[in-house]
Amino acid sequence: MLQPGDSMPEFSLRDPEREKFTDERLRGAIAVIAFYPMSFTGG
Repeated sequence: MLQPGDSMPEFSLRDPEREKFTDERLRGAIAVIAFYPMSFTGG
């Protein structure tokens, strides 16, 4: 579990336009990343 002030781990995913989005785009910015693994699924 990350703690306040920890560096963000490297990641890569696709945005809604299917373009690659990586942690590099957020370097130097304050960001909150939230994941909802069950969103838009039948589960």
